[in-house]
Amino acid sequence: MSKWYGNVMNRLAENGPSAPIEVGTDITEYLWSDRECYYVTEVISQKCVKVRRYHVIADLDKEGGMGHQNWVYFKTAKERNEYLEAHGKEVYSDYEYPDQTWVFRYNSWWTAHRSADGTSYSKNPKVRFGVRDYYYDWEF
Repeated sequence: MSKWYGNVMNRLAENGPSAPIEVGTDITEYLWSDRECYYVTEVISQKCVKVRRYHVIADLDKEGGMGHQNWVYFKTAKERNEYLEAHGKEVYSDYEYPDQTWVFRYNSWWTAHRSADGTSYSKNPKVRFGVRDYYYDWEF
């Protein structure tokens, strides 16, 4: 077993996922203090996948308030809106998150942006496959 060094988040994201990536695999993206959740919609290769962000809202069946961390995950806005309507809440958007293409290069995951000029890439913050762990920091 090798010795860990530096930032734990860097070590977790290093070298990509440990298990094979499949359609439906959950992903957590670690931002400064928040965490966003995605799932794989298409596997082009083990180093190129299409992902989509979950629609996440507070669990209305549990006690909570500002700062509570009980979340419900939906793959579509329609599912989320049906949940809100069933709880007597106002539906606020039918926006569907678009698929993103993520490519593993230079020992980390990058988002591909296609345009008429070609493809450019932006580095994702740290990501971890096989984990769905949304978090919203109310202090920012």
